[in-house]
Amino acid sequence: MSRRRSRFIGQTEKRSRPIYVLLIKMLEYLGRFKRIIAVGAVLVLISTIFQAIDPLVLSWGIDLVLTPGSTITGVLILGGIYVGLRLASWILNSINTWILSGARAGFVQTIQQDLYNHLVRTDLSYLKSEQSGNVTARVTSDIDDLGTGVQMTIDVSSQVLLLVITFVIMWLTNPLIALTALAVTPAVVFIVVLFGTVGQRIMLASQHAYGEVSGQIAEDLSGIHVAKAFNREEETAAKMQQLNQEAYRHGFRFMIMMTLMQPLIRAMGIIGIAALLFVGGSLAIGTAPVLTLGEVFLGVILVQRFLWPLLALSWMATQFQASLASMDRTLDVLDVKPTIINSPNAVSLKETSDGISFENLSFSYVEGTNVLNNVTFKITPGETVAMVGHTGAGKTTVAALINRFYDPQEGGILIGDQDIKDVTLESLHDTTALIAQEPYLFDANVLENIRYGRQSATDQEIVELCKLIGAHEFIEVLSNGYDTIVTEGGKNLSAGQVQMIAIARTMLADPKILILDEATSRLDAYSESLVQAAQEKLFAGRTTVVIAHRLTTIANASRVFVFDHGELIEKGTHEELLRLGGKYKALYDTYYAHQSVEELSEEIAKIAQEELAMVSGK
Repeated sequence: MSRRRSRFIGQTEKRSRPIYVLLIKMLEYLGRFKRIIAVGAVLVLISTIFQAIDPLVLSWGIDLVLTPGSTITGVLILGGIYVGLRLASWILNSINTWILSGARAGFVQTIQQDLYNHLVRTDLSYLKSEQSGNVTARVTSDIDDLGTGVQMTIDVSSQVLLLVITFVIMWLTNPLIALTALAVTPAVVFIVVLFGTVGQRIMLASQHAYGEVSGQIAEDLSGIHVAKAFNREEETAAKMQQLNQEAYRHGFRFMIMMTLMQPLIRAMGIIGIAALLFVGGSLAIGTAPVLTLGEVFLGVILVQRFLWPLLALSWMATQFQASLASMDRTLDVLDVKPTIINSPNAVSLKETSDGISFENLSFSYVEGTNVLNNVTFKITPGETVAMVGHTGAGKTTVAALINRFYDPQEGGILIGDQDIKDVTLESLHDTTALIAQEPYLFDANVLENIRYGRQSATDQEIVELCKLIGAHEFIEVLSNGYDTIVTEGGKNLSAGQVQMIAIARTMLADPKILILDEATSRLDAYSESLVQAAQEKLFAGRTTVVIAHRLTTIANASRVFVFDHGELIEKGTHEELLRLGGKYKALYDTYYAHQSVEELSEEIAKIAQEELAMVSGK
C-alpha cells in the first residue's frame, strides 16, 4: 500500500467517532419512519410475550401429565394453546419482517440520496483528494451495511425485550433459577463488550481497505491502456495483490474474532444450564421438593431463552460493528462542509453584468504554495482574451476560479461590478460555461448529451448547431447517428469527436461568458478550422477566455495574457507582444513558429468556409 493511502487510513481510524454518536445519527434517520417502526414495535412486543409464555404452557403440561388423575382433555387444551402461541408468534414475526423491510429500504434510500446529494454539492477539492472507487464504495456497499445495521437495531430491541420478560418469569417461578442464570451473565457481557469494541476497529480498518481495493480497481481499469503500452500489467497486478492482501488481513482478523467469541459465549451457556440442572435437580427431589419436574424443565428452557438473547446480542454486536464503521465512513463525507456556497445575502448575477476583473488575486491549492500570485487584469465585455504560458503557469486555475470551483485566499473576482462571492452559484453558472481539455460525456445518446446544455432545445436546433460547427458530418455516420449511445465517457468515440460534442453542448447553452481550456487541443487541424470558422458567429458579443497552445487561436484574440509561475507578466496583442521581445516572443519562437499556422490556417479556413456555406445553403 502506498504511503499516501496508509496515512489516509490511519487518519480516518484516529478520528473514529464514539458509538453513541453513530447510534444517534442512525436513530435520527430511523426517526423518519417512526410510524412504521411503531407498528413493528407493537408486533415485536406481542410476539415476544408469546415466545416468553409458551415455555410456561409446556411446564404446566409436564406437571399435568405427572399429576395423578389428570385427563387427556387438559393436556390437549394446553397443547392447543402452545401451538396457537407458536403460530401466532410466527405470523406476527412474518408481518413484522415485511413491515420493517420497508423501513429498512426507506432508510437505505434516504441516507444514500443524502450522501449522493452531499457529494454532488461538496467542493471539488474534496472530490479530487479521494479515489472515485473509494467514494463509490461509501455510497453503495457502506450504505448496504447500514441497512443491515438497521435490521440489527430492530432485532436487538426484540432480544432485549425477550431477555427482560424471560428474567421476570424466571424470578416469579423461583428466584434461585433467576440467580443461577445471572451467575454467568457478567462473563457473557464482558466478552460481548470486549469483542464489540475491538470489532468496531477491525471492521473500520477492513472497510477502508476494501474501499482502497475498489478505488484501485477503478483507477487501473481506467488507465489499462497505459499499463499495456508500457508493459506494466504485472506491476499493476502486483500492486492490486498488495492491496488485496491488506484487505484480507483485516478480514482474517475479523473472522478470528468471530471464531473465538461465539464458542466462548456458548460455553457460558452450557455452564449456566449445568448449574441450573445441579441446583434445580437438588430442589426437585427429596421428601419436600421445592420445584416440580415441570418447573425444572421450565428453568432449563428459560435459562436457554435467557442466554440465547445474550448470544444473539453478541453475534449481532459483531455484525453491528460493520454498520457502525459504515456510519462512521458515511459521516466522514456528510461532515465535510462545502465552502463554495451561496453567501447569506447572495443575489442573482445581473443580466447586464459582463466582463471579468481579477483584483490582486492570490490562490493556492495547498497552503503555502501559491499557484497564482497577486494577479490583476480586466477583460472588457465581448472581448476574446487568450492565456498562454508553460504548463503549471496557472492558466487552468484562472478558468476554475472564474467558475468559482474554488475561492481565492486573497483578492477577488468581479463579473461586471459584482463580486462572484456575492452572487448565487446558479446564476453564475447560467452565465458562464467551461469547455475543458478533457470533457466528459454521459451514458446517453449523442442528442441527449448535447441537449444537456439546454434541456428545452429541440432536435432541429441541435442538428443546426452541429452543422454550424462541423460536427454533423461525423455524427451522421455513427452507427445510429444522433441516437448513438455514448459509452462510459465516450469510449466508442475518438477524442476529437468527444470534444466536438462537448463544444456543441456548451454552445447550445449560449453563455454570456465562455471559457475554453485548450478546448480544441484534441481536434485535428481540419476540425479545429471548422470550429474556428464558426466562432465568428457563435462567439460574437460574447466574453471569451481561451487557454490554448495553438497559434491560430491566440493570434485571433483581442489580447494575449502571458503567465509564468503564477504571475501575469505580459499582456497585449499578438503583434505587440512579439515586438516586445519578452516571454511571449520566447514562447512563440519555441512552440508556435514551427507550426506554420498562418499559411496553413488560411488555406484550411477557406475550405471550412466553403463547407459551411454549402451546409447553410448559401
